Amino acid sequence: MDISQQVATEGNLQGFGQHSAQQVEDLQKALSIGQNYGTTAPNALAGGSALSVENLDRTLKIVTHSLEHLKLWKDIKRDPTTQTVTEYNVQNSYGQEVSPFFAMGGTPTGTDANYERDFAQVKYLGTLGAVQHNLTLIQGAHGAVVAREVKNKTIELLSRNERAMFEADSSVQTLEYDGIEKQIRDKEQTAKYKATSFEGYEDDNESVILDIRGGAFTEDVAEDAALINVNNFGQAMDMYMATDVHSKFSRDFYSKQRTLPGATLTSGNRIKEHTGSLDFRYKPSLFNRPKKKPLAIAVSAQAAPTLANPLTPAHADSKFLVADAGDYSYRIAAVYDDGETLASIATAAIAVVAGDEVTIEATFTGAPLYLNVYRAPKGTVADHLFIKRIAVGASAATISIDKNFTIEGTAKAFLLMHDLDVLCWKQLGSMIKYDLAVVDTSYRWLQLLYGTPLVTAPRKNVIIENIA
Repeated sequence: MDISQQVATEGNLQGFGQHSAQQVEDLQKALSIGQNYGTTAPNALAGGSALSVENLDRTLKIVTHSLEHLKLWKDIKRDPTTQTVTEYNVQNSYGQEVSPFFAMGGTPTGTDANYERDFAQVKYLGTLGAVQHNLTLIQGAHGAVVAREVKNKTIELLSRNERAMFEADSSVQTLEYDGIEKQIRDKEQTAKYKATSFEGYEDDNESVILDIRGGAFTEDVAEDAALINVNNFGQAMDMYMATDVHSKFSRDFYSKQRTLPGATLTSGNRIKEHTGSLDFRYKPSLFNRPKKKPLAIAVSAQAAPTLANPLTPAHADSKFLVADAGDYSYRIAAVYDDGETLASIATAAIAVVAGDEVTIEATFTGAPLYLNVYRAPKGTVADHLFIKRIAVGASAATISIDKNFTIEGTAKAFLLMHDLDVLCWKQLGSMIKYDLAVVDTSYRWLQLLYGTPLVTAPRKNVIIENIA
């Protein structure tokens, strides 16, 4: 007799107390949901497990970034353009520096404002989405499948553009626009972008790029950046920096403070604003974190490059100083349309002295978009960290990989002025969804964004580089 029937019909059988081995075995045969229910294939479920219905939470759990993490895209001014090449005029003076005083009955000295023209080219960003037709017919757990994927592709495209607005460089990859950093570096010392109204009252050669050479970000660094901005007629509003840098800065700053007994305190530290020569807000962003290590698992199907014949010729622009002299090791990864490869085998130690650059022969297959260069700390041949992207030449050709402009593992911060006359996003239409022809049983579309960041007054912005 089944143990459950015995409990129901025999009064001398109790549910508790001592039972024989046979009774315990019969009890174990009662219907139950096994502990392995969630890891068993549906067609292998038996007993009570076969009767149980799964409950899938309709709320999708997002473990990656979302639109809330985009900082610059929310802040930057949009300026429509109707052409793929946008031109603009730059005014760098109201007139020559002459005396405004004149004799009674005479006339003041005539002056002329100075104008020059420049241009920027719109570039094209996009991503391809596809959903099999049968997925459009089912009742999706998280809403309509196509709508979900359109949202995913929107976030994907905007997040890639968020980082590109800082880092993109057409000299590295011709399909890219020039990002904010590249435009500031290229234009800041160009005569047309330098104001002439204060001739003789300022240091014409002062750069708006503040290189702290591996130092920590401090309130003094923030004030130095603010002063540079003010001296160049800037009124920057926001500083974009890595979340790690901002957190370390905030903790170091608050560790110096004192509190009164009995004061009401809150845990945690976050500096929201700087008040000094210029008032601006801190905008820590995950998209300003620097690239770090080579990939442990390749994204691209292509093979890693191989390196040979490193040389250390002298170069006038080198930032290798006497204190930097020593042995360095490098690894290089290639980036293709389908992503980044594994990095090459590390080079042996390369002896570098002050004033050198490092060149090497990189051999690769196919046509990579660009190369990523990683450098180990001085005196080691391990723990390589990212320093730069470089344009691709011919395979096995000698390329320059390091003049010590960037210290491995360091970050950058950008103090930016949001004004249509200084910095904006030139937009050839809003983001669009572009349906593709049906060639199989999939619904396919493109999501496209046409535009470019445009820095028209580079000296009204500041870059802080090589932040530890």
